[in-house]
Amino acid sequence: MTKPPERLRIFLVGEGENELGSRAGAPAYQSDKRPGVLWTLLSRVLPAGWVVGGAREWKSIRKYQARGATHEDTRNVLGAALDAKEAGCDVLAFSRDIDRDPARREAIEEGIRRVASSISAPPEVIGGVAVPALSGWILALLGEKATEELSPLRAQAMLAAKGMMPDDGAALVRVAEDADLDAVPQDATSLAEWIARARAVLPRRVGRGQR
Repeated sequence: MTKPPERLRIFLVGEGENELGSRAGAPAYQSDKRPGVLWTLLSRVLPAGWVVGGAREWKSIRKYQARGATHEDTRNVLGAALDAKEAGCDVLAFSRDIDRDPARREAIEEGIRRVASSISAPPEVIGGVAVPALSGWILALLGEKATEELSPLRAQAMLAAKGMMPDDGAALVRVAEDADLDAVPQDATSLAEWIARARAVLPRRVGRGQR
């Protein structure tokens, strides 16, 4: 009897329940019962052939000592990649709210660039900043333009005006489920880049199986 191929294992990292759903919190209490926005976006890119192999919130990432890394989030990306590897995952998928730290975008990108040279047999990375926060991504998925020019509070207020509270993860997931990923406004560059990375990694990795 032929053994079915193993599915790609993905490690998720996000700010909290909106991104991670029931994968937020301590590993012992995590489940796949309630998806978050990251899982939903990944499933929109490729609905089958992969599973979640673990997850962490940003606040619980281990401290990674990286020579020459001056920004905490560069070290956080490397720490998350090491967590993913040790969980037996092939891919690290994350988002990080940029909030009011404009240096965070380049720090995150530096971390992504350094994964391959800092960690042996590293996971591939689907990640980036959410500008100004996850709420901005949701607005962009709804077709709003100029979302990256908003403050985090203004983005939340615009969602509230559409009937979505900041902690209503189920409503945010429904937006991600229903949105046309090919119709994301061109000025929502952080979301477009994240989706492009997912499209570059998932079909290729699932198509050729595990390492």
